[in-house]
Amino acid sequence: MNKSTDNDLQDEFWNSKAGSLWLTNFEENERQTSPFGDVALDIASPTLGESVLDVGCGCGVTTLALGAAVGQSGRVLGIDLSVAMLARAEELKTSSELMNVDFRRADGQILQLGQRRYDLVFSRFGVMFFADATAAFANLRSTLRIGGRLVFVCWQVPSANPWMSLVNRAALKFFELEPPPHDAPGPFSLANPTRIRAVLTDAGFSDVEITSEIRILKVAAGQSVDHWVHERLLMGLAGQHYEGSPPIVQARARRTIAESVELFRVADSLELEGAAWIVKARQIS
Repeated sequence: MNKSTDNDLQDEFWNSKAGSLWLTNFEENERQTSPFGDVALDIASPTLGESVLDVGCGCGVTTLALGAAVGQSGRVLGIDLSVAMLARAEELKTSSELMNVDFRRADGQILQLGQRRYDLVFSRFGVMFFADATAAFANLRSTLRIGGRLVFVCWQVPSANPWMSLVNRAALKFFELEPPPHDAPGPFSLANPTRIRAVLTDAGFSDVEITSEIRILKVAAGQSVDHWVHERLLMGLAGQHYEGSPPIVQARARRTIAESVELFRVADSLELEGAAWIVKARQIS
């Protein structure tokens, strides 16, 4: 599959079921991702007057946090593929009354965002979906001023993230599918820190630092396990096969997978480990 097709597939995915499902579960998704994003924001240390690009900004929560940190003398642009998520971001912006934040529908791999414009390029789980990671990060590096920094969060390997991988592995087994290549665009494309360093070095970044952040995540809070598994299946690796199956097969898949994850129930939620890398690098040339 060629690179442009991969990008088109990501655009279609985030503007169909993925975007709407994310909005439906907005509060839970924030509970899962914000602890990692907060650590990354501390490491990024945005300061008054800085100009910031937020890549894969989704519903704009991190973009608004960055806007508050840089103050009215600074500027923040959030970019994302999802029309629906950007619409929610605009709603949150209106509520926040921040005037120094803008949003734009854009693919960070290919859109020309201006040379040497930003002090900081930030992303919370938004940079793992590029068809060509090296080209994407080279494009993002071109937007940074000399001495500017890149800070992003990405997921570690599937085995360190059972909150996602338990359902994915079970679904692949149920539908008799092969897992995708480890570096295919998706949540785990940057799970290998050796690959992260290679991609960023090839893209021209320097001073790459990678730190680990591990949390126990409470998922499916207040939901039935069956419903949570259903939504994870729709978003997961076997999503098309699940959606295209007869209702009786879908029900059997949910029941089979729910039995395996129910073991992690604590009170009204499932408690599963999540692990991410916090990555920092610099533009020095």
